Amino acid sequence: MPRTFWLKFSVFNFFLVALLGVIMRYKILYSFPFLDQKHLQEAHSHFAFYGWITNVIYVLVINYLGKINSEINLRKYEILIIVNLAASFAMLGTFVYGGYFWASITASTIALLTSFVFCYFFFRDSVKIRDASKIWFRAGFFFAVISSVGVFNLSYMMSSGNVSQDLYLASEYYFLHFQYNGFFIFSCVGLLLYSLKEVGSVIPEKENKLLFWLMFVGCLIGYGLSVLWLKLPVFIFAVIVLATLAQTYGAVLLYAFVKKSWTNLIVSWSPMQRFVIIFAGFAFAAKILLQLGSNIPALNQFAFGFRNVVIAYLHLVLLMCIATFLMNQILATNYFTISKKLLLGLKLFLAGIFLNELILGLMGIFSIKYIAVPYANHFLLAFSLLIFLALLLIFVNMKTKKEI
Repeated sequence: MPRTFWLKFSVFNFFLVALLGVIMRYKILYSFPFLDQKHLQEAHSHFAFYGWITNVIYVLVINYLGKINSEINLRKYEILIIVNLAASFAMLGTFVYGGYFWASITASTIALLTSFVFCYFFFRDSVKIRDASKIWFRAGFFFAVISSVGVFNLSYMMSSGNVSQDLYLASEYYFLHFQYNGFFIFSCVGLLLYSLKEVGSVIPEKENKLLFWLMFVGCLIGYGLSVLWLKLPVFIFAVIVLATLAQTYGAVLLYAFVKKSWTNLIVSWSPMQRFVIIFAGFAFAAKILLQLGSNIPALNQFAFGFRNVVIAYLHLVLLMCIATFLMNQILATNYFTISKKLLLGLKLFLAGIFLNELILGLMGIFSIKYIAVPYANHFLLAFSLLIFLALLLIFVNMKTKKEI
């Protein structure tokens, strides 16, 4: 199958994620007795992770390998994509049907093991590659692998019936942290640096290594921010603060390099593509600032104590930052014709995401005083429907420019 097929399939999967989002928002307001809300949430999160984001990262990394070294046999990666997609759709069906049970756990395990194999092949095939993005992709897959410890621990607790609330939350946040801040973010930085290289902006090796290690150590130790409620010793808290500061400085260096490369982007990218980068960059900056602020114990307790705040933050990172950036990367491959209808879909998509995050953010802020935002769930349903329709418009109008 050509890479254009897999990229378009990824957008279709994103469309399905949005459909589940609409159904969940609808069920909050109106009766829909045929489907269980908790099962929908589990299907939504698992399919978003593996069917949409992991899948598109796989395809874009394969595209990278094909460009950087045409001698690498990519067939094995395409087989892994098929296995991952099969497991993802199995998760979608089984989680909607019955939540966590043997079938959904089996499908999840297959997707997880597939990521191990993908990681192994990438590490092996990238040995001789000399490119700035290589270490970012390797780190991303490393974090994807170690995030599985959280999943295995959760599975053990649920199967044994020996569930500790603190350990359960710590394991869940462990998985989410190393997926969001590790696998997803590091893969995106790798894709960004290669995109900048393609337009003539090559990051110096020394600068790239400094940026990488600041972000890598920051991510590795930054998990501690997710478990400050465990009453960690002062010296461990101090190390976590230093790691967060290191990651913040790394983010500043990354922004500085993108700013320095902006002239090349103006020449090579359309105004819309540049706007999307700014949009995703704004979300990433907000994430870094919120992460920095969460070192303050009172703010951290607030962030993890209110469900609306957690949901707003997760959507900020996953939807406004990562998903938006990956959508831009799909279009930046130049494999698809950017028609007026596709651009309209992209604009509606960005508007829906921004408005969705605005309402979620307001709900989180007003949670402090236990004040409900009027008609918030009605707005969220409308905005989730807007994102759903925008993705449909984008998918339908993704016309292949050239076969790859």
